[in-house]
Amino acid sequence: MKLYFDTSALVKKYISETGSENADKLFLSASEIYISIIGHVEAVSSFRRLLLEKEIKKKDYELLKSEIAQDFKYFNVIDVSSEIVYYAVKVIDKYQLKSLDSLHLAAALAVKTDIDYFISSDQKLLKAAENEGFKVINPND
Repeated sequence: MKLYFDTSALVKKYISETGSENADKLFLSASEIYISIIGHVEAVSSFRRLLLEKEIKKKDYELLKSEIAQDFKYFNVIDVSSEIVYYAVKVIDKYQLKSLDSLHLAAALAVKTDIDYFISSDQKLLKAAENEGFKVINPND
């Protein structure tokens, strides 16, 4: 299975939370994982927030950053091009998505024929992806 993960689903691989077990199963079943480069930035931002909220320690934060950087070497990473930004603006108009969610959907649309499922924990983004013809999975379900 070829899966596109947005950040809300991706972080479940690194942080134990609702849906983490399902996300792990999806990662293990995937033949290929696609993700936008912005997922790396968003994930590290999430880890940093956990550090500042004292939910993780500094050494855990550094380990998480290292793990995700290592994993990104194995993902099919979609760069944010001017074409993706163009499509992101279109999906904002169409679905009133948040800016980074629109970039995730636009990145997935750029490789739509390569992806079997769009994975996210965000209901609004999943609905937009479904409307764009993706099969979707919410790891929280």
